[in-house]
Amino acid sequence: MRHLPVSLLASALAFAPAIGAAALLAPPPARAQSRAAPAPAANPVDALFDAAARGETAPLERALAEPGTDADLRALLRAALAATRLDPAAGRDPALRRLAEGRDPVLRRAALRILTETAFAQGDYAEAARSGRQLAEGLAAAGMAGEAAAAERVWRLATMLVRHPRRGVDGEVRAGATPARRDRVGLTRIDLRVNGQAQEAVFDTGANLSVLAASTAQRLGVRIEQGETAIGNGVEGTVPTRIGVAARVEIAGTVLTDVAFLIIDDANLNFPQVPGGYAIPAILGLPEMRALGRVRIEQAGRLVVLPPAEEAQPALPNLHAAGNELFADVTVEGRTIPLHLDTGADRTSLSALYAATAPARVAALQTGQASFSSAGGTRTRRFATWPDAPVSVDGHSLTLPSLQIGLPGDGPAPRFNGVLGSDVLRRFESYTLDFRTMRLSLGAPVAPAAH
Repeated sequence: MRHLPVSLLASALAFAPAIGAAALLAPPPARAQSRAAPAPAANPVDALFDAAARGETAPLERALAEPGTDADLRALLRAALAATRLDPAAGRDPALRRLAEGRDPVLRRAALRILTETAFAQGDYAEAARSGRQLAEGLAAAGMAGEAAAAERVWRLATMLVRHPRRGVDGEVRAGATPARRDRVGLTRIDLRVNGQAQEAVFDTGANLSVLAASTAQRLGVRIEQGETAIGNGVEGTVPTRIGVAARVEIAGTVLTDVAFLIIDDANLNFPQVPGGYAIPAILGLPEMRALGRVRIEQAGRLVVLPPAEEAQPALPNLHAAGNELFADVTVEGRTIPLHLDTGADRTSLSALYAATAPARVAALQTGQASFSSAGGTRTRRFATWPDAPVSVDGHSLTLPSLQIGLPGDGPAPRFNGVLGSDVLRRFESYTLDFRTMRLSLGAPVAPAAH
């Protein structure tokens, strides 16, 4: 039986560490058939900010350049673009608060969305809770029940996090290295120390927050708070979670203080669907990676924390953020699209959003089904398989022997164009994430047998 992605996903509004194993169900071969495309956003402004949530900055830039764009929308667009660059000033524009308190419901939703996402990403949980609650109320009033439920999960989680000190750095970020290795399903695990004790953790850019299994948190002496909330998972469901705080987390010589973790029951982080079983005791998520500034994963077996890059003319950004989601520009058959950068996924894939824009390409492909298991649930999805798919990342062209594409009409419309997984990244000697210049840089290609 062939295994498809094991994915540690976390969606921007659901904040869902969705750890998934998928197995091919081997239906009879079939050709992909045209299905209904995802419904468009209700109005052009919502459409713009839906695009930003997928890492698509070009629509915002075009709207900002149009002479007829009014001043309020321009302020929103500037703030949204700053947020995609992780600019700490993105949520501080006074126009955002004014529009968030205004009477135009569409502009109000857009402003609250920016305020909520930027505040949560920066660890300002008081603002995230306040704006998130207002956003949930506005979405519910507009009849957007699914989005309202997701926003409610965010503000409730932020309310729990606001009780604790914001994560900091003991001293300063230091250049250093720690061992890294590929596990049995192909994901990268690194060595770190939590409250002075050694711990292995999956290196997962797709996780909005770091995660510990309950037994691991207890062993490491992590303070687990009273109260429980729910987070979304990767199969349109939710799982219960608590909040834990580690006084110190050491990564390659840098010590982070007051690090918040989602605490999830061990049963929801065990995956018997993987032959021989598979368990995840800990996940290092995107917020802690951002705190390190610039990190490199080397296939030879190291995570390296690097000093800031010193370039006279830095290359253009190819990374974009949407809250605690990270997207990388990937060229697929000559077309550049942002894919969710998820080192917790062992397989790159395209979603039904891509399929809806390329019906001729998809119609010629064989189809199949996959069963995806996430924390707390399983569902089956239909997909088409594109053999020998041409892609390009950071100027490097390569051919993927098998690229899966989700089919439109199969369940709720996806929020992303697809996922850039670790199967592409491990084709190179290293990859570097620079959160100051917003660049993904790939090292030299490795020999085919090495990946």
